[in-house]
Parts: sequence; C-alpha cells; structure tokens
Amino acid sequence: MHFIFGGAFNGKRKWVSDTYNDCKVTWISAYEQIEIPDKAGTGETAVLEGIEVWVRGRIAQGFTVEETAAFFEQKLSVWLKQCDRLVLIGTEIGKGIVPVDEEDRMWRDACGYVYQHIVEKAERVDQIWYGIPTRLKGEERR
Repeated sequence: MHFIFGGAFNGKRKWVSDTYNDCKVTWISAYEQIEIPDKAGTGETAVLEGIEVWVRGRIAQGFTVEETAAFFEQKLSVWLKQCDRLVLIGTEIGKGIVPVDEEDRMWRDACGYVYQHIVEKAERVDQIWYGIPTRLKGEERR
C-alpha cells in the first residue's frame, strides 16, 4: 500500500496520476462519491482519494473518534485484499490551530488515528507540499 498526504490543493492528485500513469487504475474520489466504498476496486491499482472526507462523514453521523478509527482499520484490511496495489490519498488537517468546534476537533483527532494506522500498514508513504514529494517511508527514501 502507498499513502500520499499533504495540504489541500498541494498537487497530490496530479502527482499520483503522474506516478501511476503506466498502469490500469481504478480511481474512487470522496470528492465525487461521498459514500465510503465497500470495494477498493479490482485489478492492478486502486486509488482512494479524500480519506479525510469519509472520516468527517463518520464523525458527522455521530460516531466517536474511537469508533471511526476502528471502522477504518476494518475497511483498510478489506481494501488491501481486493487489489494488487492500493494507493490512498489524504489531506493533512492536523497541523495548525486546534479547532474551537467539538465536531471539528473530533474530525481532526479521528483523521490522526486513521492516518497513523494507514502509515503503519503502508509500504510507502509520501508527503506532497506544493507539488514536491518527500518520501517518509519505503525504498529510496529521500
């Protein structure tokens, strides 16, 4: 599994498109499909984009931070079995000022726990800021 994260509008989607342009890709975006997919896709490479949107949806539905993190741990184990290569893209929301609104704090905390689990399971992790990748985990770390 490959996890890519970075700030909003920092070039994550373009970088993933350029990096995986030589293989068949199933692309599922939370920005276009708000429902959390049961299937990551089939075939060579599945890209799931907007993990933070799906996390926010669970919090908005009244699930706790712990329930949301556990739900995504289960989803991740299912998604990993469904395709040859899983690529997850998430926007970093944990840096900066602590949100005043309780639901926003819960969203930030849940994303943090979900991303920690993803990073733990990932073979490769890249951070993208302003279109520039920095390898944090995996071969050829820069």
